[in-house]
Amino acid sequence: MSRRLGPLQVVWHRADLRLHDNAAVTVALGAGPTVGVVILDSNILAKTSDRRRAWFIANVRALRANYESRGGRLYVRDGMPWEELPRFCQEIGAERVHAVRNYTPYARHRDEKTRSALSIPFLGHDGQYVHEPGTLRRDDGVGYRVYTPYAKRWWKAGLPAVDDAAPRFPSVTLQSALGELPDVTSDISLPPAGEAAARKRLESFCRKDLRQYHVARDRLDGRGSSGLSIYLNIGVLSPRLAAQRVLRAGGEGAEKWVAELAWRDFLADLLWQHPKMTTHPLDPRWERFTWSKDRAAFQAWRDGRTGVPLIDAAMRQLRETGTMSNRARMVVAQSACKLLLLDWTWCERAFKEWLLDGDTAQNVGSWQWAAGLGVDAAPYFRVFNPVSQGEQHDPDGAWVARWVPESNGKHALLSDAIVDPRAARKRYLELVAATVKR
Repeated sequence: MSRRLGPLQVVWHRADLRLHDNAAVTVALGAGPTVGVVILDSNILAKTSDRRRAWFIANVRALRANYESRGGRLYVRDGMPWEELPRFCQEIGAERVHAVRNYTPYARHRDEKTRSALSIPFLGHDGQYVHEPGTLRRDDGVGYRVYTPYAKRWWKAGLPAVDDAAPRFPSVTLQSALGELPDVTSDISLPPAGEAAARKRLESFCRKDLRQYHVARDRLDGRGSSGLSIYLNIGVLSPRLAAQRVLRAGGEGAEKWVAELAWRDFLADLLWQHPKMTTHPLDPRWERFTWSKDRAAFQAWRDGRTGVPLIDAAMRQLRETGTMSNRARMVVAQSACKLLLLDWTWCERAFKEWLLDGDTAQNVGSWQWAAGLGVDAAPYFRVFNPVSQGEQHDPDGAWVARWVPESNGKHALLSDAIVDPRAARKRYLELVAATVKR
């Protein structure tokens, strides 16, 4: 090992694959020579889809290139974090570990177990969200369960300061292999990876689409969206930097888009408060509701073969591209739970497998919101009609014609539709009245 000035610091990157606005990196560099490490966590990567695995690896490659361009080094290890990180730190003589805090149930378990296995300090830092879970509370100290009062507190708290990326890393030469990144082939085309690509997309959105975002965001074809969620969910783009940049551009579209970051923070806070949400309804009364275990109906929904053009177009687009517009997500999710009565946990897992931006807190919270299971004030009896929603948000039929050519660009039910929205809504409300609301 070469001579170095100060104690060696390690930054453990997880859902923060960036150098800009990364408090773990900033604090580490202030304390001494710093190297980064990514642990290819088999508890996560071995259980996800090829597209998501390939997307993660592509962004780790970009992060490694960013380190190298600044004279730094990013190491890679493969295995269980509580085994690999202590081994790595001992191998290189590290004296402290820094990481941006994560908040999912698994992340909290992983970090607690890793902290116990380390013989050196493990310091957590803010940065995964604009306002971290657990920081915004009601006046009585209790966490929020409804978005509107949470959002008021969120805006009142203001935006945290943003750090620039370090221009240089002190030179550190270690007698330790950098570690190889595996080649993973995605089943779909991936967008450009890395924080430079993310910030380029942010600038493009601010220049071209932000002004009309509040109007265009409901388009079913997704052309009104920012395209930034894929970068936010693995921390390639700082949400704090994005919020500042968008608000600086100004306008109604800007406020609406930043409100989506507040919603993102809200769902993360909710899961942090209620970790059982991954498998149980937030409102325990919904434990009494019996979801359908009809595998054939679930497979038809998943494959885009329900005979309902909007549902089928959205699910086929998701399978082929890894993306789906916000409006389509809401309608598809409500249709799955309230019209087909499918078990929401089945559907949530299917979505996350195909979505490139599939974040645990956002996915779980959004599915519980769509199903009316107690997240926010979403009423259980609110049921989108996929036919009228399609006609309203894809009026020329171009989107549905592309993904469901047999629809001829129309949103009317096809002859082989497995569900009639009107009859299904009536059945759903009767079941709720007989179980949840009795």
